[in-house]
Amino acid sequence: MRCRASTIPVARRAFTLIEILISLAIVSCIVTMVYGSYAATSRSLEVYNARMACSERAHLVLRMMARQIRCAYLPASEPAPAQAKAKPPGIASAPNPAFRADPQEAHGEILSLTTTGGFGLDDAMGLSRIACRYDRHSGILAIRCETGTQRVDASQDSRTWQPVAKGVTDIELAFYDGRQWQTRWDSRQARRLPQAVRINLAVAEENGREHRYATTVPILCRPLPQTQEIKTETGQP
Repeated sequence: MRCRASTIPVARRAFTLIEILISLAIVSCIVTMVYGSYAATSRSLEVYNARMACSERAHLVLRMMARQIRCAYLPASEPAPAQAKAKPPGIASAPNPAFRADPQEAHGEILSLTTTGGFGLDDAMGLSRIACRYDRHSGILAIRCETGTQRVDASQDSRTWQPVAKGVTDIELAFYDGRQWQTRWDSRQARRLPQAVRINLAVAEENGREHRYATTVPILCRPLPQTQEIKTETGQP
């Protein structure tokens, strides 16, 4: 007699505990690798963004200072130091030198010059007085601009200074006289402007990492050649 197939359903096979643990371990490894890659990418992006922001600030300051220095102006006749005499009270003192720079100046005013370049990169051309001050304690580089003047009065008034860069750890200036680089310059003593100015700027990120930037700026203004006035005598008829 033929036997009939059993009508009792066969139980479905389930995952064992070991299989579940192995699956969880594999998934954990995959998640850990993905998160590690994401974290490394995020850190690299943050470092890149911080460096780019630092670079943009530094290059903006260098471009602005380069424009002002390149357009430095020297009047046709600037009194020499020996010609400057003490004046009685109530009479205005002689204007400042057209170009004066001393990176070791006590009050931090490292550069002061008369220029045809304004404060901003897009300012209209015009005679103005620019002064740069660097505070080593706060790491702030500030610039002051007075339009249409030959001197800077009340230079210690903090309201007239505009910060242009923060986190500046060092700034160095050098001035080329045609033969060698000088660390200071006074147009009243030299009777001329330097041929070029070299700027070395060090800026630190928020995490303290320091970056250095440099540029060399030629000065376009050159003294006019001395000409002699020729007098002609007209004959009488």
